[in-house]
Order: sequence, then C-alpha cells, then structure tokens
Amino acid sequence: MKSMIAVAGLLAVSAASAQELKFGDVNYFFKAHQQNVTFDFSQRYYKSADKDNNNAETRGNLFAATYTYAFTDQFNAFAGLDYIINNQTEDKTNGQNSYYSNGLANPTLGLNYRALNQTSSRYNLDFGLVGKFHIEQAKRGSFGPGPKDGNYAEGRNSLELNARMGRKWNEANEWQLAAGFIYFQDGDYKQRSAAGNTTVDQDSSQDIYLRATYQYRPVNEFMVLLSAQATRVGEVDGDIKNDEHVDMDFRFTAKYLVTETFIAKFNYGMSRNSDYDIQPDGGVKNEEKKRRENFFGLGVDFLF
Repeated sequence: MKSMIAVAGLLAVSAASAQELKFGDVNYFFKAHQQNVTFDFSQRYYKSADKDNNNAETRGNLFAATYTYAFTDQFNAFAGLDYIINNQTEDKTNGQNSYYSNGLANPTLGLNYRALNQTSSRYNLDFGLVGKFHIEQAKRGSFGPGPKDGNYAEGRNSLELNARMGRKWNEANEWQLAAGFIYFQDGDYKQRSAAGNTTVDQDSSQDIYLRATYQYRPVNEFMVLLSAQATRVGEVDGDIKNDEHVDMDFRFTAKYLVTETFIAKFNYGMSRNSDYDIQPDGGVKNEEKKRRENFFGLGVDFLF
C-alpha cells in the first residue's frame, strides 16, 4: 500500500513538472522583478495593385525592441520601439521614381495581467492593454516627377484590449487562443507630392482580431511555433474612405535556448489580404488589390 502511494505521488509530481511553464513557452508569464529585453531584425516585403493593375512594391529593414518589467507574478508592463530603414516603394508598372518611408513607428506602451494560472486552474488566462502614440507628424510619400519621401509614423493613436487563454498540456505541447479589440482615434497625415503637401483627415475606427498559436518543444532547448491570425480591419472614413476588409497573417518561429536566460530566434511571416475600395471625398473610386506581404529575420530574447 505504501509503495502504491509513493508511486502515485511520484506520478503526480512528474505530471506537474511536465506541465511547468518555462522561459520560451507561449504561456510563460514573467515572475516578480524579472526583466525581459527583445531585439528583432526583419526584412519586410509588401506588394499591391490598383484598379488599373498598376503594381507597387515596398521593401524595408525593420528593427524592433521591447523592454518588459514584472512588478508581480501577475502584473507586468512593457514599452516597444520600431524603426525602419531603406523602406523603398517602387512603381513596378510605369517605371516612375521610387520614394522612401523611413523612420520611427508610433511607440508602444502596454500592460499584462494574469488572471488564472494553470498551476491552480486548468488554463492560463491573461488580459492585456496596449497603446500606440504618435510623436511626430505622419507623412505619406508619392511617385511622379520630383518624388516625395514619407515616414513610418501613423497619424492616429490606438488603444488595444486583448485576452489570451492557453495551456501547456505536457512537456512538449501547448496552445493559446487570443482575441483583441483595437480602437483608433481620429487623426490625420500629410500626403506629400510635387504639387505640395495636403492634410488628409481620418475618422476613428475599430479593428478586431482572433489568433491561434501552437508551440512544440521536443527538447528543452528547441521550440517551433506556428500561429494564424485573422483581423477585421474596420472602415476608415474621412477625406479618403477605406472600406472594411479582412487580413490573414501566418507566422513561423524557431527558437533555441542558448542559456537559461537567452533565446535566439528565426522568424518568418506571410499575409494573404483581401481587396478593398478607396474612395476620396468627391473623387474617383480606386481599389487596393493583390495585396501580399511577408517578412523573415532573426531575433534575441533576454531574461534578467
């Protein structure tokens, strides 16, 4: 009888250990006073066409950095900066001059709260709040004689509320489902051209997304992550109306645990996005179609 109890206790401990959340897991939540810094570099590509099948392609190099500090086991805050260089848009149909949109994206500030933990509940449940704020005037570039460069800023502030639910059910496998609502405040951007700058007003809008993530960790040092996200991009009215549409994003990440507090990553992503109409106020309706996007790059993840 005693031996049976001992075996049962050993199995229970093994099961708990097998499901222990570790650094690098999708559902891992930072412990009190831990600090995390990530750096990612990616080459990004985007192409699209208008209603007359004039094609444009954009290529650029994006640097992204995020710092997170955990105040408690259930609450942390983070800040992020993205900067893009050599972000060139080319007219592939008419052979007109290209233009650049280099610079800093809207900085990010966010909070995360863990409401449930799988050690005491069956699932992990997190809530997040993410804000992005413009600190410089957004500018859009243009083709044509005397091309005008833009920048990488967005003219509207945004606030996101998200929820994430997941579970690591054994040593190698885990999943997470996420849903988010993003509110964009009204704002504007400068449309640059050889004829001069024009201010384009944008009304507020709302996006909604759903994301599913699976990670396989066959050994402690190596992880493979797959995710798919669908985003309903809300209609944006104003001086130029952009219709509602759906974007589909897919991501693959391979991670290697170099040390207990250092992860090296390879990231690849692709998007397959729907067409949508663009209607200038009092102008001729255009179309943004054949929209394709992908990126690949390397990253590092440090835990202190």
